[in-house]
Amino acid sequence: MGKSEKVKRLREIFYPERIAVLGVSDSPQRVGFNLFESILYGGFTGRVYPVHPRLETVLGQKVYHSLAEIPDKVDLAVIALNERATLEALQECGAKGVKGAVCVAGGYREAGDEGAVLEEELRRAAERSGVSLIGPNTLGFINNDAGLYVTFYPMQLPKGKVSFVCQSGGVGLTLMHQAADAGLGLNKWIGVGNRSTFEFADYLAFLGEDDSTAVIGLFVEGTEEAAEMVRVAGRLEKPVVVYKIGRSEEINYAALTHTGTMAGSYRVYRDIFHQFGLYPVDSLLEMVACLQGLAFAPLPAGNRIGILTHTAGPSIVAADLLLSRGCVLPALAEHTIEGVRKLTGPNPPFILKNPLDVAGMGFLAGAYGEYLALVAQDPNVDLVLTIFCQHKNWPFPTPQIIRVKEETGKPVIACYASRRSLGEEDRRLLQGHGIPLLTTPEEAAWAAAALVARAAELQRRGGQK
Repeated sequence: MGKSEKVKRLREIFYPERIAVLGVSDSPQRVGFNLFESILYGGFTGRVYPVHPRLETVLGQKVYHSLAEIPDKVDLAVIALNERATLEALQECGAKGVKGAVCVAGGYREAGDEGAVLEEELRRAAERSGVSLIGPNTLGFINNDAGLYVTFYPMQLPKGKVSFVCQSGGVGLTLMHQAADAGLGLNKWIGVGNRSTFEFADYLAFLGEDDSTAVIGLFVEGTEEAAEMVRVAGRLEKPVVVYKIGRSEEINYAALTHTGTMAGSYRVYRDIFHQFGLYPVDSLLEMVACLQGLAFAPLPAGNRIGILTHTAGPSIVAADLLLSRGCVLPALAEHTIEGVRKLTGPNPPFILKNPLDVAGMGFLAGAYGEYLALVAQDPNVDLVLTIFCQHKNWPFPTPQIIRVKEETGKPVIACYASRRSLGEEDRRLLQGHGIPLLTTPEEAAWAAAALVARAAELQRRGGQK
């Protein structure tokens, strides 16, 4: 099956009209129950057929005793059976004409040699039956664009333009929740599992053609198809942020027993990612921050960052990270310094440099906005990072930040030192105007650096044409 055919098959899997859940249960403690409930709870508007040989109803829905008993065509089979029963289920899918399936069962190559033999049987059974398989050993997938949650963790998440490809269900859940807390809406999430039918490259190619996805996050433990993965990712017109584990040799065994794949050389992977234009990160938190920046903010014209703060410490943390990632903190232009002196008097009680720490003179939102406008208008500055600390009596300068961004057209990253929950309304307002809001200086710096790197990558590609 060629790449274009695999992309077509994936689109059919992600946008089905009729779904059968094989191995459904009436116990909330069982995976089959949770897979069925997840599809209903997520808001899927198509038909869902629960299948079990003995049950009559589950969650108020009629249960069919076999796949063959379902009177309609089935587009997608969700298989909640053990590793051996899944083989028989694939034969039933073939007889029914089902083209796509999700297999959540483990016990295949990640379990050792015997499991590897069983997985090869599974792969051949799927091939014989004409069934394209997501998994096995996967949490499933989510298509928020269609209200389709095919996982055994029932949930509802904010809808957006960011999609994830993950080689771990637990990491995937972490990313989903962190992204939701950051106001970063989810479009699609894919748990690749053991990749019996589809490889990383296939999922990336699918998301590359998916109009509802704008930015992609990729979590990788290891793959035997790394070259094809980075080649496909490097050709996409969408940014790909990748987190690859495997810095220590000991982690190879842990990865092998998790997904049946060796982690591989961390340094080699990092070099290849840079070569093909992927953006590597070192943590899940960094991934979410970078995706947040790329999803909301416009790209800067260059790598020169202007920082405004009323408290020096966080700005130093941000500056240190930015400088380590190839960004520049330019000196402020003379007319910017003159503008600051007009606000403060000829001898301001702070040093006129970048980062610009205006201390107590920036505690009030109105005054802070005036200083921010000066930094943003500076011709030496391509992107502005603004840092403000939450206070009971001093409101966040949200309206002022929005006005500066709208007037200058330059990218602005906002960092509010606060609990995420305290700034939810500010986050909605800022991100609605294309200004990512982070809550730590590290996250703000990560977001800014990702924007700079993406702009440089696009310039590099343009220079190659």
